[in-house]
Amino acid sequence: MVSSHGSRISHTIASKFDIILASSSPRRYEILHDVMGIKELTLMKPSFAEDLDKSVYQDNPIGYVCDTSRCKAEGIVGDLKRMNCEQGKPKLVICADTVVIDSNNRIYEKPKSKEIQLQNLKNFCYSKGYSPLKVVTAVTIIRWKCEEDYQIRKTFHETTDIVCDDEIPLKLLEDYVDSEDGINVAGGFKIQGMSAMIIKKIDGDYYNVVGLPLNRTFMAIIHETSD
Repeated sequence: MVSSHGSRISHTIASKFDIILASSSPRRYEILHDVMGIKELTLMKPSFAEDLDKSVYQDNPIGYVCDTSRCKAEGIVGDLKRMNCEQGKPKLVICADTVVIDSNNRIYEKPKSKEIQLQNLKNFCYSKGYSPLKVVTAVTIIRWKCEEDYQIRKTFHETTDIVCDDEIPLKLLEDYVDSEDGINVAGGFKIQGMSAMIIKKIDGDYYNVVGLPLNRTFMAIIHETSD
């Protein structure tokens, strides 16, 4: 629950900006709306295809997630321009992208099938070369007013290390995959719910694994809206 002081700050920001969360993730919405206390929040689904060539990022997987976040946010601004929005409060577009990166710099996004999801989980738990995993979320914030260029653009990333339990029963992984709970998230597992049982240790921001680093994002929003 957000503190009364945090709620006042969030209300002040919302009074100055139309805040747009460029995401279809209910978890990111909850972090902004319920935890940060930003109640006036518009959702827009990014139209960017998320098809950047991963081979270009073999030595820089974090660059991949940062560029994806940036492209998704810029796509939202493009969509707003095509909507011929009316003059009014400037827009604050907040966009994030999350991936899982293993020790070999392999990037894991949403698994495309249950078979891939199960193989991911088996690798994470039983292959020593895959531990610890890095969950990386990149956040892009764009401040924009109708018919103007971007006023402020900021992209940052947060990394949380996760160690999976190598003694977790295979049956639990199979049951989790059958539940379809993690099929729509990076790597194929969530930190909240049943799949949290496979996680032995976490080092870093819990909310970053959920989909949006809490402290970094809140402070970035304050910074970008302070002048």
